[in-house]
Amino acid sequence: MKKQTIPKKRPIKNSTKKKDSQKKYVMFGLGIAALLGGGYLAFNFFRNREAQQRSIQEPIPIPTPRDIVTKPILPVASSGSFPLRRGARGSLVQMVQNALLQKGGQAALIIKETSLRAGQPDGIFGRGTERALRAAGLPSVISQSQFTSLVGKTKNTTGFNPGMIANEIIGAANKRNLFGVLNGLKKIQNVNQYRQVSTFFQNVRILGVRVTSLVNALLSVAFKRKELEKVKIRAEFRRMGLKQNTRGIWFVPNLNGIEDFDSVEDQIENEWNLAIARKPTLLKSQDGTFIVPEVLPQTVIGYITGIKNGTTQILTQSGETVFAPAQNVSVL
Repeated sequence: MKKQTIPKKRPIKNSTKKKDSQKKYVMFGLGIAALLGGGYLAFNFFRNREAQQRSIQEPIPIPTPRDIVTKPILPVASSGSFPLRRGARGSLVQMVQNALLQKGGQAALIIKETSLRAGQPDGIFGRGTERALRAAGLPSVISQSQFTSLVGKTKNTTGFNPGMIANEIIGAANKRNLFGVLNGLKKIQNVNQYRQVSTFFQNVRILGVRVTSLVNALLSVAFKRKELEKVKIRAEFRRMGLKQNTRGIWFVPNLNGIEDFDSVEDQIENEWNLAIARKPTLLKSQDGTFIVPEVLPQTVIGYITGIKNGTTQILTQSGETVFAPAQNVSVL
């Protein structure tokens, strides 16, 4: 009788475990692929951004109020800067030169030879003006009292005497005499004459308050709360040719500047904003000469009144128009 052989049982494979293991490998592979793909995309992103930044000019930072010099000493001889000496420029110097011309004699000849441009005094206190002063028997450095004596008492062939008109308006303003003020204002015919009269208001006291200009003296001090009186005074200023911007600031329009913007959008965005030097900058005067020393960074230069072909036109706090490279100026 044959012995029956029982076959051995084969081990059963765990198909479920095998499937789980395969899924792990697949997920692991996908994770590595995603990681590599993400790294490649990030690398391209940063590389492209760096390339773009190299081609784009760095934006001008907006200065914080604590970093801004709100009352700078600008490299411009303001109309209230005394004494006047060599290197000064502006309306005060021009008035001195005009007075020397009116005196005649050797002083007038020297001014004609050295200090005229296009037939008009250049407003630059140089060697010629110094020589003319000495020829007239005057010192080469002019104090405020000497200026008043020279300019206010010089006989003017046109009959216009800025010193006398200024004294008339100052006296009437201190009494709040509207008729006296209007009578004085009617003697001023244009913006050039306004400049000359307004010069005499630098540091003058009206009703105990120190003023800086004719407009300031009348509208901000003498008749500050007199609205009806101010209507008549404003009308006189407009007749002379003065203008008022959208912020209510009165200014003497520039006669020889660019008075223009590259675009309407540029004008809307920048006109009458404050111009601030963002780096050391040499300003240029209306006659084309550079004004030294240079303006330091974070200095408020004045109000923007024009931007054309990379040049910014600025009305300074002294009432003088200057020019600066647009790239050197930030806006506040």
